[in-house]
Amino acid sequence: MRNREKSSGVAVFAWSLYDFANTIFAVSILTVYFPLWISELSDSEGIIVNAATAFSALLVLVSAPLLGAVADLRQRRIPYLILLTLLSVALTGMMGFVGLLGGDGPGWVLVAGVGLFVAADLTYQAALVFYNALLPGVASGRGAGRVSGYGTAFGYVGSISALLVLGFAVARGDEVRAFLAGTLPGISPSASSSDAFVPTAVLFLLFSLPTFLLVPDRVPGDNVASGVSRVGVREAYRAVVSTLRGLRNYTGMGTFLFATLLYTDAANTAVANVALYGRVVFGMDARAVTALLLFSTVFAIVGSFVFGFLSDRSGPKRALLAVIVIWLVSIVMVATAPTVAFMYAAGPLVGVALGATWTVSRPMLIALSPPEKLGEFFGLFTFAGKVSAVAGPAATAVLLYLFADLGGLAYRISIGSLAVIMVLAFFLMLRVPDARPEGGTG
Repeated sequence: MRNREKSSGVAVFAWSLYDFANTIFAVSILTVYFPLWISELSDSEGIIVNAATAFSALLVLVSAPLLGAVADLRQRRIPYLILLTLLSVALTGMMGFVGLLGGDGPGWVLVAGVGLFVAADLTYQAALVFYNALLPGVASGRGAGRVSGYGTAFGYVGSISALLVLGFAVARGDEVRAFLAGTLPGISPSASSSDAFVPTAVLFLLFSLPTFLLVPDRVPGDNVASGVSRVGVREAYRAVVSTLRGLRNYTGMGTFLFATLLYTDAANTAVANVALYGRVVFGMDARAVTALLLFSTVFAIVGSFVFGFLSDRSGPKRALLAVIVIWLVSIVMVATAPTVAFMYAAGPLVGVALGATWTVSRPMLIALSPPEKLGEFFGLFTFAGKVSAVAGPAATAVLLYLFADLGGLAYRISIGSLAVIMVLAFFLMLRVPDARPEGGTG
């Protein structure tokens, strides 16, 4: 393959800002404020949050491969990224209005909130298929590992920013509600974790705009076909089925996708339950959980940069094996933590592992995928992640139900079980070829 032209710094920066934007959503909705809001409405928060997350992931599981096939057949990504992001932003804002109008009756608020969460998470996750498929063009001549690392690092800067800004918004919730009550009827006077949702929507949209406007919708590799103008569900479905039937022809791809299913299962489940784990096991309030996440996120930024360069230098396979080992150690530390201080000791490892996971996974997939199939394989990559996102929260909900009488120990058991999954992922990754993304660093 001929050397590719080096991409512009503006495109790299604009692409990375979308990681900044979407991580604000992830922190607010998937990790902190939605679970805390549900805990304000129901005593069964662990079961509800994990069941809702599993159902949303099930919908993504069905749709992501088809969306990836559409991206490959049409060779367009930005229009779909814009549409899905705008839908997610709108749904997140609606969650905020439901929280404002909640009044004293949590029944309908709980149902509406969970429904909007499922739809917002579905569109958010679907948008990532198209965002990730932009990486090879944006990283042309620069190294997929380091550009992926830039994006992940920006994402965790977004996490810190979100925790600070949204924490301020929640702390001032009473003042905002008092002001709105003078103009809008039915505003609930009590501050709530849902006060973070409208600011989340605004920030998600604001920092997505540079990606929409400045990132070229470039076809990766030497495939410069313009694609077809219209693609139906049937054509996309046939493309996915054809790829799945021939998966054995793409050396290492099937094994990598299965490993991805396992390590993302453990990682996503751990992250999704950190706020509830801290609250139930150690009695941490929202401020304490936010402080722990801020501390860990600093190290996620470091992990993103370090493992981005390590991926380009030593290869994504070796980098990913190291990441899985770090995850294994950190999960054991969190599950057995005797005090909150020990949780803080595990924080740096969790942060490094979290940042490195997404940094290295994208170059690994690019290295194993032919350019003309990249959208489909990112769709299948998302598919694998969402299978894990169905299985992980669902299994956690079952474990919490079965061991409900044990209180905080039930959470320790559910988190500790993730270590076994990481061990299986490690041995699967040993079987994946030591492939490198083409194009180099120029």
